[in-house]
Amino acid sequence: MTVTEDTSERSAQPPSSELSSELSSEPSSGPGSTTQAMVDAVKRPTAFDRFADWVSEAMGRPLNIAFWFVLIVAWTLIFALGGPKLSSGTWLPTWFTSQGFNFPLNLITTVAELFIGFLVATAANRAQNALTALLDKIDLQEEQIEATETNIVTLIKENTDLTSEIHTLTTEIRTLTMQVLKNATLIAETHQQVAALTAQAGLDVGDLPPGTSPPATTS
Repeated sequence: MTVTEDTSERSAQPPSSELSSELSSEPSSGPGSTTQAMVDAVKRPTAFDRFADWVSEAMGRPLNIAFWFVLIVAWTLIFALGGPKLSSGTWLPTWFTSQGFNFPLNLITTVAELFIGFLVATAANRAQNALTALLDKIDLQEEQIEATETNIVTLIKENTDLTSEIHTLTTEIRTLTMQVLKNATLIAETHQQVAALTAQAGLDVGDLPPGTSPPATTS
């Protein structure tokens, strides 16, 4: 039957886990495709990846943002409302306002800012890779669902055809049965008429008419 063939064909297909592993192991052919390196970065993060995730999470916390906001506001108010002495900066230590101190301070803050930006970008890339892998799995599942729906529609159509054929055969069998019953009735009526004619002729059933010989039997 066709249903058995379809079932065997579906059983020969690889499961979804194997398909997803095959998809993840294939090289990237364009945007939106998952590579093995992307899957490894998501499933097996290195120490640097974990550190980047921690820095990115810490930089985005409300407490960190509030701390730096209060610090900037306080620093601005000190120079805006502190009077001529504070605005001139003469109250600060000499080593803090010297050029020899400003250069390393600016260097450290600039490098730290760039480094934090790189760490946040690393965490963002990992999040993007995880999202891409998830979307690829969703696309694969949608394709499998569409294939399953197509197989179900095909099986339903085949079952409908088989049901129609069974109904047709049942109708034919019923018709043949009615014909057999009619023929049996005719045979019974014929037998009754033959028996009546035989009785009228004074013969028993199975007797031969006078002057006839039984047919010869061949061995």
